Amino acid sequence: MTLPTTSRLIVGDRFGDFAAAVGAETFSAFARALDGGDLDSTQAPVHVVTGQGIGAYEAGYLRDAIARRNLENVITLAHTGSEPARRQDLHKAREDNVLVADLGRIDDDTYEAQLRLHDHNELLVDVQDRVHVQGMVAIEAARQMFLAVTERFFTSRWPQQRYYIVLNSMNTTFSNFLFPVAAQLRLRVNSSDVSEPSRLIMRVTVELEQAGRIAASVDVDYAAFAPGLLEEKELRRAKSASAAAVDAALAAI
Repeated sequence: MTLPTTSRLIVGDRFGDFAAAVGAETFSAFARALDGGDLDSTQAPVHVVTGQGIGAYEAGYLRDAIARRNLENVITLAHTGSEPARRQDLHKAREDNVLVADLGRIDDDTYEAQLRLHDHNELLVDVQDRVHVQGMVAIEAARQMFLAVTERFFTSRWPQQRYYIVLNSMNTTFSNFLFPVAAQLRLRVNSSDVSEPSRLIMRVTVELEQAGRIAASVDVDYAAFAPGLLEEKELRRAKSASAAAVDAALAAI
């Protein structure tokens, strides 16, 4: 007689409220069940699907725990390892904070990636106490997406130059809640002027899609400047702002 196969969704500990609401489990709870012997070879086969907050490190731990308990024939771990965007593409120093993975080019105007949420992402460590993921995650994911696309597919044409990317506007429309499971990022180039290597002008739309629905759409107008075009202006404005702040503080004494 063949036992029925069941499925279980595992998410990072940060998403405990989501897990409780939908009948999923957190990483720590499932790991405790494995290590405590709550799962054994007599039970029905289980397909374990990983959601957000479960990376290669956590998935490796679960695989090891399954092997230690000789449960490979009972538990199948469905984890798709995604490749985080590179540090030089995102201007991020910590991998925990990278939200873009498996970045690829579809055609000249369209680029896609997977949303990747680490359990210790900077936008989650302070508070994540709702079933859905806060809107700032969608905004930051869109920001990282256009940075990664610009660095990997546009400014890389002039590898001898280092560019400064400056935002002119960033307008976001939220259409649906975002939850800590698989989601896709899609960037569409609406217009671009890359004829002058010292100043690249871009207008793009980034959509964050989950379960066939658009969770957020972000229209971005920005430019990438070669070195030398902004430093003087930036320093001049910095000195002016510093002087104004000191004058205002002294006037209040």
